[in-house]
Amino acid sequence: MEHRVHWLEGDATFTVASGESVLDAALRQRVALPHDCRFGGCGTCRVKLLQGSVQYEEQPFALGDEDMARGEAIACQARP
Repeated sequence: MEHRVHWLEGDATFTVASGESVLDAALRQRVALPHDCRFGGCGTCRVKLLQGSVQYEEQPFALGDEDMARGEAIACQARP
């Protein structure tokens, strides 16, 4: 199953394959999402979800429960 993501800040739309992270999918399709560490520790790839949901294998270090409640996500670890 594929998911469609629209990144408003960069005005780009791309697809994310099942099990793939949002960041990996963006980079694969040459969408330059900001990122640094790629393991959920720095928060550089933090995004705001306006619609839909994401899951994590483990909650990223850079994302607290309050952040998640506000609809924030860490793109390098988030899977739609």
